[in-house]
Amino acid sequence: MSDTKEVPIIYEENKVKVLHALREGTVDYLDLSSWTFQDNFFGFLLSLRFFEICGSSYPSPRKKEEVPVWFLLTCSVIMKLHTTSAYHRLPGLLRSGAILSRVKFNVGGFEGGFNNKNKKKRESPVHHDSVRKFFKDSQAGSLRRWYNDDIFRFLRKHRAIDKHGIFILDQSHIVVPDNNNYEDATWMAVDEHGQRIDTTGMSDERKKGIKYRQSYSLSELLHVNKNENCYIVAGYQFDSGTCDELIQGRRLVQDFIHAVGKGVMKLLIVDRGYIDGEFIDLVKIEIGSDILIPLRSNMDILKHTIRVAESDDYNTKWKFYKQYEKDQKHYTEEVIALDEVGIWDTCKTPLYVSIMRTTCSDGSINYWGLATTFMPRNDNESFELYDMRVQIEERHDQFKNHWYINKFSSPDRSLIEAHVLFTLLTYTLIQLYLKKKHFSDIANKTIDTLKNEERLGTNCVVIYSGKYFGIFDLDEYTDIIFDMDPKAKEKMKKWLTQFKKAGKMRGG
Repeated sequence: MSDTKEVPIIYEENKVKVLHALREGTVDYLDLSSWTFQDNFFGFLLSLRFFEICGSSYPSPRKKEEVPVWFLLTCSVIMKLHTTSAYHRLPGLLRSGAILSRVKFNVGGFEGGFNNKNKKKRESPVHHDSVRKFFKDSQAGSLRRWYNDDIFRFLRKHRAIDKHGIFILDQSHIVVPDNNNYEDATWMAVDEHGQRIDTTGMSDERKKGIKYRQSYSLSELLHVNKNENCYIVAGYQFDSGTCDELIQGRRLVQDFIHAVGKGVMKLLIVDRGYIDGEFIDLVKIEIGSDILIPLRSNMDILKHTIRVAESDDYNTKWKFYKQYEKDQKHYTEEVIALDEVGIWDTCKTPLYVSIMRTTCSDGSINYWGLATTFMPRNDNESFELYDMRVQIEERHDQFKNHWYINKFSSPDRSLIEAHVLFTLLTYTLIQLYLKKKHFSDIANKTIDTLKNEERLGTNCVVIYSGKYFGIFDLDEYTDIIFDMDPKAKEKMKKWLTQFKKAGKMRGG
């Protein structure tokens, strides 16, 4: 690196200023290229000042910042956008994309870089090992609190949460390699995808054949936008594989109320693992949110409600819900919602129960029920709402099989936490971007599909002037050139000639 002190240039998107410079024939650089999904996405984050705002609250392990925190966050987000946790890939990733390849992701300077400790010229603004060490030195617990508090406040400020306030809470397991250096990972009866293996009713011989795998437990609080295809991870907990989902669930809802207060969460949908009177009271009384939860078949409250629903007083009130065929048998589903049916011993909150009766063509009848802390408006409502819970299962599938949340590059606990956090964060920021840009119809697609989505990229000209850049589509750029003042056009022509000779222009 040169002995000359380098001052990084942070470029800002300002089309008005760049347009003025272009009409005067005074620009510094231009790219003729495809404006990709990646470029659009990072341009969006810059316009929100995401890296600047959230970087200021990041729990930095450094007293002296030789590399700005906002840039280190940028490095992590771009790595997750490319679904990798391998830091050695970072220099190449920082050279990809229309903006990234020219200004090393909006960071300029004579040679690139943030300090003068390097004697050799850099190919990227920061050495990949510096980024790795920064996140290795970050405290895992502090990272999680940062996401659950500061990040969620940022998301809410930018209207990532709709007025309906529907959230889903669930736990999954992340399987890691058979390596004893994975701190807190515990051996559990789960398959390769982290799904628990149900040993109920298994013989001792079959139980001996179960393969145990090292895993962590991951609980997510997911906001589901009711009217748009948008899914926001509003918080997460990441612990040893044996950590109970109720313990993680309590932490998540308490973090949530600490971050944003009451009134934001209107309904929390959970599964049977959260059947606990104290937890229901916590959500309803402390958080001020209703809860929707399925009941176990052996629970007295469900058995009592079925008896009431099948009594002479209610038998004619069942409503048709759905018909379907499976394994050459026909099934008919009917539903009924009952008034307040009382409480169970450990729950202070009054509950309402909705029952589904499924009648098979072979004459068999099965029941299952949903409990709510609100009286459903009709017999269908609870089941229609619970159908939304499938979204968190689809998120788990995406995180594991497309975002590779379980592909850790190191067993170091802080690096594992950073990988999990930035995977969830990058996914969530993309969801916010798609929502804001009215691409919600494709928000359910995988990351590889999104990067290949033609609607998210367009041929364009990226022009830089001073510390600003502007994006112009080809037709717009052509019209501006045709309408330029003759003197400005001549100045631009000379500049382009020199620019091409210098071999700086990409594209055609």
